[in-house]
Amino acid sequence: MTAVEGQAGTASDQPASTVQPPPLRRNRDFNLLWSGQALSDMGTQMSTIAYPLLILMITGSAAKAGIVGSATIAGTLVFLLPAGVAADRWPRKKILVATSVVQLIVGASVVPAIVTQHVYLVHLAAVGFIQGTALAFYTGASRGALRRIVPLEQLPDAFARTQARDRAAVMLGPPAGSALFGVAPYLPFAADSLSFGAITLAASLLRKSLDPEQQPVPAEQLPLWQRVMTGLRYVFATPYLRMVTVWATVVNGVIAGVRLTSIVLAEHMGAPPAQIGLLFSISAAIGLVGAIFAKRIIAYLGERLLVQLVSWTFPVCAAVMAVTPWVWLIGIMAGLTGFLLMPINVVLMSRAAQLAPDHLQAQMSNAMQLCWTSLMAVSPALFGFITDQIGPRAMILITAGVYLLIAIWTLTRRGMELLERRARAGAPRESDSPA
Repeated sequence: MTAVEGQAGTASDQPASTVQPPPLRRNRDFNLLWSGQALSDMGTQMSTIAYPLLILMITGSAAKAGIVGSATIAGTLVFLLPAGVAADRWPRKKILVATSVVQLIVGASVVPAIVTQHVYLVHLAAVGFIQGTALAFYTGASRGALRRIVPLEQLPDAFARTQARDRAAVMLGPPAGSALFGVAPYLPFAADSLSFGAITLAASLLRKSLDPEQQPVPAEQLPLWQRVMTGLRYVFATPYLRMVTVWATVVNGVIAGVRLTSIVLAEHMGAPPAQIGLLFSISAAIGLVGAIFAKRIIAYLGERLLVQLVSWTFPVCAAVMAVTPWVWLIGIMAGLTGFLLMPINVVLMSRAAQLAPDHLQAQMSNAMQLCWTSLMAVSPALFGFITDQIGPRAMILITAGVYLLIAIWTLTRRGMELLERRARAGAPRESDSPA
């Protein structure tokens, strides 16, 4: 049975070695990619806050302010699956460089438009869609590249560092982007373009081969639609990957929706805009601590106990948020959710990367991202509609119920057994693969 037909790869895909790999801080290629992506993430967060500010300044329309974000998500969702196929077939380094250059060029086009006062919504929407499309290809190539430049046993540490990097960008990027916008509206877009230059340079300097090993079934022998759907079929044929995908889809979708509902709740409790912004800063800071200490948390609790703890803590945090008389507790509960989300992301995603064969890394990761991003794209509107009907406290109580249901479902899945066996045996076995 081939991997395309459903057999998962294992740690044996890489030759066994008794030589201890050097620590990640001495892994040149990982540090290059990590540093370049850190600057790129920071720039992206700057422009993410700057786009709605720019559109509001020009049109005064809140409805139009989300156009760029929606166009970016649309471009990413449409191309995630074919981008995964491309990243598992074509040179990943070239994809990393080419997509970064594309994002640099189209993002830079916003700067002269602002300077010359020729800003058009169709231009900004096109920039968002093109950058979202490029992001789909970059994401697949970067996930596949990580497996090639980091030894299997160091993947949890690599994912922990990546989580900390992304969380820091989310916390620091929007305030920096807002500050630059206040100085001159074009500055955050110029900074974002420069950040894509950083990741372009970093990717071009990578030395190790990022390309996957020979596929057991040549992709050319499969019809086009089957090639595009390979990642989804593989994910849902593998018990562990199916469990992670369903869990992440529900949890990420709920988090995206409850973020809006928590803002409404804080407003109902009399919190001014500045205080609401501070609540999110507190939440992000607590989540960053979780990302920084993710490796130690995992080592202390173990993988299976961590997943159990997080599964039961999420509904408790939501319930406390729903009944709290103290507005600051909203930020603290959201922060605790983010704190625990960081180490569990490290556990679940690093195991997924270890389990999947090299030639399916990009297709697997893009297929999983397609599932949870799709729900994240619609959940804020859905949560907002329901919140208008029943109020924010009732909506957050419903959220607690959803968390409880997904916890029960996850903890009774066959895929949980993999975490328990891996803790004792240290490597996935063929019996963990789909039949």
